[in-house]
Amino acid sequence: MKRLKADLKSGNFSKAYLLCGEERYLSRYYSEQIKEKALAGSDESMNLDIFSGVEPNADMITDACETLPFFGERRVVICKESRLFTTERSSDSEKMARYLADCCDTTVLVFVEDDIDRRSKLFKKLNEVGMAVIFETPTEKELSDWIQGMLKKKGKAISVSCCLALIRQTAKSMESLAMEVGKLDSYLGDRKQVSEDDIAAVCSPTIEAKVFELVDAVGAKKPEVALEILSGMILMKESPLKVLALLARQFRLMAQGKAMLARGMSERDIASALSLKSFVVSIALRQARNFALARLVEALGDCLKADMDIKTGEMDDRVAVETLIVKYAGA
Repeated sequence: MKRLKADLKSGNFSKAYLLCGEERYLSRYYSEQIKEKALAGSDESMNLDIFSGVEPNADMITDACETLPFFGERRVVICKESRLFTTERSSDSEKMARYLADCCDTTVLVFVEDDIDRRSKLFKKLNEVGMAVIFETPTEKELSDWIQGMLKKKGKAISVSCCLALIRQTAKSMESLAMEVGKLDSYLGDRKQVSEDDIAAVCSPTIEAKVFELVDAVGAKKPEVALEILSGMILMKESPLKVLALLARQFRLMAQGKAMLARGMSERDIASALSLKSFVVSIALRQARNFALARLVEALGDCLKADMDIKTGEMDDRVAVETLIVKYAGA
């Protein structure tokens, strides 16, 4: 990431870039930055090729790269979801690897990919002649800094605690967070400071966020609050069976996190091992403090039994979930 930012600042670009990783927003954002900076002062319509929605063969990409820039220093060729870095397109992938060994100096080639195989010849060759940037999920602090930066550009301010509330209520990705920030900016109007009431009024919580609230209430031994949250979810047309599945997932994450923490693993290591966003692990570890590990294992067993009782017609789905909540939220 630091090398990429240095290239953008200096204007000295590598021959090729691979932008990938779980945070797609960053891949798209930096591909736009490379395009804008590399083509600054030249005619974009004459010096830009974008392959998107298709799987271009190596010859198509090579031809675009070999075209000389028109009244400008560089051409930019962007390939989105080419799948050339997977085993599915080995023939074209090997052709591209051979081309990159001696690619045109006046072209900046950018791949924006979801799926990659780091063992492929193309990945290794691109990393040799250019730069592969793999965007990991930002931490809560990094997301908070980013949110504050976006709102600052709009003349607004937001506290760290409000940033965390926004992240935990709505975030599945940076893209969805960016949309929520835009909604908050419009909602505030001339007001400058974002409050938690503003977030509650404007931002739509995900079902996962509501389950976080539900588990918080269960852990705090507040069955009335937990049942009220469940009622609200059902009024919003969420299936009790789906709520049960997410409850089971959260109990499992708490049990896994608690066990890993006891083995000396850090929060970041746990997130990496479970392939989860850091804020999800942070919430699970915080909630796990309210339960003994044996109690969490018991809860998982009860979730499985409730699921079977619902599917075999032994219990009504809502009653089964309410019974589970009352058992674990009780004193």
